[in-house]
Amino acid sequence: MMLRKLTAALLAAAGLALAAQAMAAGGPYLADRHVARGATCESCHGVKTPAPGSRVKTEKCLACHGSYEKVAQKTAAMKMNPHDSHLGEVKCTACHKGHQKPVLMCNDCHKFDMQPK
Repeated sequence: MMLRKLTAALLAAAGLALAAQAMAAGGPYLADRHVARGATCESCHGVKTPAPGSRVKTEKCLACHGSYEKVAQKTAAMKMNPHDSHLGEVKCTACHKGHQKPVLMCNDCHKFDMQPK
C-alpha cells in the first residue's frame, strides 16, 4: 500500500514537472494536462511508447470523456460551442493536438473570436 502511494506521488510530481516545462515552452498542451491528472502515453495512444506523430483515435477520447453529446453539454455555455458542430462528429484531433498548440478548426471557414484550450 505504501509503495502504491509513493508511486502515485512520484507520477504526480513528474506530471507537474512536465506541465511546468510545457508552460515554459508555450504550453501546457493537452498531453501535459492529461499527465498531470495521472494519464500515461498508453492511456491515450494504446501503447507505452507511441511512434512520433502518432494520433490518438477519437474512440480513446470518448472512452474517458463520454459521447459527443456529453462533451457538447460541457461547453454549451460558450458563445460558440465548438463541440456542437454542423459538420457532425468531427475527430477530436481536428482541434486538439496533444503535444502541440490546439487549433480551432471552425476558423478554417469562419472567424470566431476564441482560442481553444
